[in-house]
Amino acid sequence: MANPEHLAQLKEGIDSWNSWRRLNGDIEPDLSNTNFRGADLRGANLRGALLQDTDFREADLTQANLREVNVGRGSADFRDSDLRGANLRLSYLRRVNFQGANLSNADLRGAEFTETNLRDANLTGAELVSANFSSADLRGAFLREANLRDAFLIEADLRWANLRQADLRWANLSGRTYMGGGANLRRANLRGADLRGADLKWADLGLALLDEARVIGAELTAVNMEGAFLHSANLIGAELVGANLTRAFLDHAILTEANFVDADLTGAFLRWVDLRQARNLTAKQLSKAASLYGAELTAEVAERVREGSDI
Repeated sequence: MANPEHLAQLKEGIDSWNSWRRLNGDIEPDLSNTNFRGADLRGANLRGALLQDTDFREADLTQANLREVNVGRGSADFRDSDLRGANLRLSYLRRVNFQGANLSNADLRGAEFTETNLRDANLTGAELVSANFSSADLRGAFLREANLRDAFLIEADLRWANLRQADLRWANLSGRTYMGGGANLRRANLRGADLRGADLKWADLGLALLDEARVIGAELTAVNMEGAFLHSANLIGAELVGANLTRAFLDHAILTEANFVDADLTGAFLRWVDLRQARNLTAKQLSKAASLYGAELTAEVAERVREGSDI
């Protein structure tokens, strides 16, 4: 249960509460099992507070300091709450409910969100460097221009999420099991996203939008990109070993030094692509493509493709 003295202090108002916090920096407030639904907590200093089983539904926590808060072994409910610009850095928020919450421009660096519900949450422009979203539900989440560099998204559910122009450099979106066990990015919007060096091993990017994305040096082993749109994407040095690229659109993509060992290109569109420096790309693979119109091939591969197909 919450500490009654701490609750009484908070009821004095945010200014009084913040002054009390400044004078008592060694106290970690216990606000557990409290109903703050719809409360106005704008700018409140809740740093290091214990929030186990606390209800913040529809509360206004704009610019609040929630750094290093802890839900312990319980949970907390932030559904539809307003956390714009809030500081949740290094907080422990495992299995918390943030569905529909507004976390735009919030600082979530290094926070723990394992198995957390962030479905339809707004994380536009949020700082998520090194945050852990493993097995989190981010379906339909709005992550446009969010900074997810070095973040952990192992087995996260990102179906229909908007990650347009997000920074995912060196992020881990892989899985713990083989093909299909990585992060689920099916139908996600990754247009213009930066995926340089990201680990997408075994991830599902079926029907995802990756046009103009930077996927340089990314780990894409056994990734599912069936029907994905990769127009003008930069895949220099990407590892596409065993990748499923059936019916994918790779028109104008940059594939220099990309590794295509055992990749499936059945029905793929490779129009106006320079394939001369792609690694381990065989005529047999290319003969199954839907179109190689305008593609640049080595003379040897081009001859073999002509001999083995109608292209």
